[in-house]
Amino acid sequence: MKHKVKKTTHHVEAKKECACGENCKCGCNCGCKCSAGKAVILAGTAVALVLSGLAYWKAGCTKKFEEYIQANPSVIIESVNKHYEQMEKERQKPVNVDKIVAEIVADKTNYSLGNPKGKFVIIEFFDHQCGWCKKTNVEMSKVVASAEGKNIRWIPVDTPIFGEASETIARFVLAAGKQGKYAQMHEAVTNAKGKLDEAALIELGKGLGLDTKKLKADADGKAIREKLTANKEYAKKLNINGVPMLIVDGQINPGALLGDKLQEAVKASQAKK
Repeated sequence: MKHKVKKTTHHVEAKKECACGENCKCGCNCGCKCSAGKAVILAGTAVALVLSGLAYWKAGCTKKFEEYIQANPSVIIESVNKHYEQMEKERQKPVNVDKIVAEIVADKTNYSLGNPKGKFVIIEFFDHQCGWCKKTNVEMSKVVASAEGKNIRWIPVDTPIFGEASETIARFVLAAGKQGKYAQMHEAVTNAKGKLDEAALIELGKGLGLDTKKLKADADGKAIREKLTANKEYAKKLNINGVPMLIVDGQINPGALLGDKLQEAVKASQAKK
């Protein structure tokens, strides 16, 4: 149904005829566009649903949105189910681990702890605020410093997943690497107690003899933010959704690398030529 609306009466007629009510501000003129929200909801995921709801809310069209959700509550569940089905499909896609490992090893923006020329490569995706990651890092540090672990090349891939605080820590650790002290900052953060906000990280850097102005500038810089994005892309390629996640000599090892598992890796490293 078309509506002929004169410019001089546009707003008045919109208020009278819009199905959203007299106070509508959505600019749909007659309410016909409000029904498009149904298509958006049905086609979108739970995130799209929430965003659509917020859009209508801000536009002053909460009534139609609320009525639709109340009449069709199963839409939310269906959207979430579809979203997770898609995630599962992505997760089950075959992964060429060897190819991605080769990319990570060849990536000169990654740091190597232990023996940088070690033949036995352990790649670790981790978050500095993850308790099991910390335990793995403490044990790994001991191993690569020992004679038994001298053939291990440990490549930590900073993958902050616990929000802004984790990302800030990762940026400062990577920034310390710009001054040749990634390993020292990595260890300092691993062993630190209490809250690690920006001020605390700068103090850690100061204690390591870093130029703190440069440290902050690098931490806030484009290069390190791009590095973290690249790390997330590696994780995405490997279908990694949690930390710690390690690739031990080409084999994916979900969870922490401790105890017997770590000792097995050490023994295997000694036989690697």
